[in-house]
Amino acid sequence: MLGPSDDGGYYLIGVKKPHRHLFEQIDWSTERVLNQTIQRATEIGLEVKLLPTGYDVDDGASLRRLCNELLADTTAADIAPYTRQFLASFVERKKLL
Repeated sequence: MLGPSDDGGYYLIGVKKPHRHLFEQIDWSTERVLNQTIQRATEIGLEVKLLPTGYDVDDGASLRRLCNELLADTTAADIAPYTRQFLASFVERKKLL
């Protein structure tokens, strides 16, 4: 199971057991990561199911995006409550946004 991210990588990967080869010969930190991972999975006989496209949080811009989404007044309270609590505390301490 792969959760594709909008930058060409993925935000989540789920397998039932370790598959070392799945992570070999991947051009990490490029827009080719997802496609190469799917190709590698196919080569080793793994079925690939894709989740909805999302995004990973791996830089300042994506952290701000997550904060803006989760800390918005219009976001349902039951969505990621612990992450929301952490981010609210983090933003307050660091005077971000």
